[in-house]
Amino acid sequence: MPRRRRDRLPGHADRLRPASSIASGGTAMVLSLLFAAGILSDTDLGLILRNLTMLVAWVSVALGLIRVLACLTPRRVAAAPIAEHDLPDYTILLPLFREAHMVDGLVHSLTALDYPKDKLDIILICEACDALTIRRAQQVAKPPFRVLIVPETDPGGEPQTKPRALNYALSRSRGELVTIFDAEDRPHPDQLRDAASAFAAHPDWVALQAPLLYFNTSDSRLAAQFGLEYAGLFTVLLPFYDRAGLPFPLGGTSNHMRRAELEAVGGWDAYNVTEDADLAFRLAALGGRIGWIAPPTKEEAVSSLRPWMRQRSRWIKGYIQTWLVHMNRPLSGGWRRVVMLQLTLGLSLLSVLFYAPVILYLTLFAIASFSGLIESPMPGVYLGALGVSLACGMAVGAIGAVRAGQFRLLAHVPLMPLYWLMLFPPFMAALFELRTRPFHWHKTEHGVTAAPPGKTGR
Repeated sequence: MPRRRRDRLPGHADRLRPASSIASGGTAMVLSLLFAAGILSDTDLGLILRNLTMLVAWVSVALGLIRVLACLTPRRVAAAPIAEHDLPDYTILLPLFREAHMVDGLVHSLTALDYPKDKLDIILICEACDALTIRRAQQVAKPPFRVLIVPETDPGGEPQTKPRALNYALSRSRGELVTIFDAEDRPHPDQLRDAASAFAAHPDWVALQAPLLYFNTSDSRLAAQFGLEYAGLFTVLLPFYDRAGLPFPLGGTSNHMRRAELEAVGGWDAYNVTEDADLAFRLAALGGRIGWIAPPTKEEAVSSLRPWMRQRSRWIKGYIQTWLVHMNRPLSGGWRRVVMLQLTLGLSLLSVLFYAPVILYLTLFAIASFSGLIESPMPGVYLGALGVSLACGMAVGAIGAVRAGQFRLLAHVPLMPLYWLMLFPPFMAALFELRTRPFHWHKTEHGVTAAPPGKTGR
């Protein structure tokens, strides 16, 4: 029997309202921080650009050291499997919106999960305004699948977003453990068992992340770069953070949570457009740990520029929202949380913001120097630091491709620095939307590339 809705804990709504008010002034706050740091406090354009270069150089050194350690750290060994009768009830949340064409493949994929069917609660979550998806979901849903229709929002209420739908479904589910998959996801059949075993072996874990990898990296050079990015993140960096006992942002899907802790933080923030990253730091504030397991989920990479720009601007906007919200109470949950908040969100955002301007500045400086228009050389320490950082980032992508078994991606590693330049326009778009449409959700279209048949490998 689905559980009755639990009232949100006191203080949850208070977290949302500051998030909405902060988001509208986020651009001004970011610029104020830059002025306070002395980056933009001078009227000399050349000095400003040198300050930016110096900042990026030292940030690059810090991130490079982390990446080297991550590349050298072995991944966690899987926990011993637990007995069949000890497996807990598991809720799988499947948010769908305008994805009737994806329902059959999703149901087929999740039917292949190796988990007792009587312990599964699989919810196809549909929006009330999406009649086509509702009809198809109701046609194919048989136990343990069921369809849940999220009512339309009231005027002035929460926005119609994925996290709002997840909260609605969570309050009507029964599993002790909870996970999320998107419409195009193809999880490894062992993922739920491995997650349940990991939670049993690590009572201090409140959540864990399974790797997200792409099945269509051959569609375009953009998809290949996206594949390298995800392979490096989910098979190199996150396993390192896990082994070091450091919290990290969860991915959009294949994140697994304990229901008790998920309810303790009030579920997902319906106003945050990267609700997964926000949730990770809310859970970390409880003092619990976030872990990692090996069985992956195959996803569909965005393979053309326009949808990639829209998706990436949403992610960057959500990262800014999350950083601003959690900097209100940065010390909640201890030093590890505040350090990782800066490392995974703060420094990453700074890198995206300044990488393209600094590369442009260095290019123009080199041209002017070669032409004899200027005589002062660029300090070698800046160039060396940036070069080391680029090499470390490329190494993470290359090692991630090898660990993921996607060896063809190695040919695309030399183009990674050019891909990073492409992140600047979405960043600017995110700053604009943070001011004008802070809670607008750019929906990513799924099903452009058909998923390959067969079992998802490790």
